[in-house]
Amino acid sequence: MYAYTKELRLNKADDFSSVFILRKTRNGQWLKIHYKVNDLGYSRLGLIVSKKNHKRANKRNYMKRVIRELFRLEQPKWNGFDVIFRINKFFTQDDFVKIHEEFIKLTEKLLKLDTKEHITPSEAV
Repeated sequence: MYAYTKELRLNKADDFSSVFILRKTRNGQWLKIHYKVNDLGYSRLGLIVSKKNHKRANKRNYMKRVIRELFRLEQPKWNGFDVIFRINKFFTQDDFVKIHEEFIKLTEKLLKLDTKEHITPSEAV
């Protein structure tokens, strides 16, 4: 299927900063997405889960695993984005369906907006 390799991760502070500088975001109940278009031809993922969401590291790690897996499955649909998911609210296994729906909804919005922004004058006719 699809792998989640090291090249698909945002690791450096400069990579995170470049996404935050553009200030393009989409908000949901549990997730906030910061994004920018990259020229790599594939999408990269960054995650932010603060201790304010949950005190225990194993709970924060679960939330990161869920988002990574959803990204891994949906990433082939994306052409080339640097995406940072910030988790706003603690969620558990019971909320997985809601998280999955929100993830799909936010990323569809992101892809729609991207196609609108990149229409050339010849395509608009």
